[in-house]
Amino acid sequence: MREESRHPLDLAFGCTLALISAIDFYTARSLSLVAYVEPHLVKVVQTLEVGVSVACALGVATVLATWPLLARPAHRRLMFAVLILQTLGLTLDVGGLLVSTLFGKRANPIYLLLEAALVHISTVLLFATWYAAIDHHRQVARSRGEPMRQRFGFPQHSASYPGYEGWVPGFVDYLTLAFTTSSSLGPAEAFPLAKPAKLLVTLQVSLSLVILLVLAARAIGLIG
Repeated sequence: MREESRHPLDLAFGCTLALISAIDFYTARSLSLVAYVEPHLVKVVQTLEVGVSVACALGVATVLATWPLLARPAHRRLMFAVLILQTLGLTLDVGGLLVSTLFGKRANPIYLLLEAALVHISTVLLFATWYAAIDHHRQVARSRGEPMRQRFGFPQHSASYPGYEGWVPGFVDYLTLAFTTSSSLGPAEAFPLAKPAKLLVTLQVSLSLVILLVLAARAIGLIG
């Protein structure tokens, strides 16, 4: 399979990873504001998440710095390492919010709602990057006529739309896929074809269930 030495989409998603790191670092530092009395377990999760956020920030800086230097396969492997760390950080964040909401005394609804909104945004951006990392290079190969199984099936592939011959998804397409998956709790923009894509969609939906149906609903209930 022939690949470019680099692709602009990888730089765009490197910048997205930087934004995710900034959100994760803020949510880790402000986690104690969700509950007036901070549970001990929340403090442990907060410490772990701050450490993961620092490691992610260093990884993101490396991803951005090496984009002009590394071939796309090597750069994508580096991005996978950062994505795994950021997924761990997001899971810790959601877990910390859940523990703080369930066991903290007098939960602060404003901070809880703000944290839930930021984590929701981070989830959409993170999984958009995941989907691009596992699928985009395959879509590029497919558009060239090379034998390659894509991870996701988009509507442009299922019918012959004029002007979409050889179409390849871009940043907005993966972002929309991640947004609709979090919002509708299932893939609506495109459907997963391969097992890695199905597992990622399952993980995203699971996190979104906690964020939207537990944390956000709890915050709105406390405000009311």
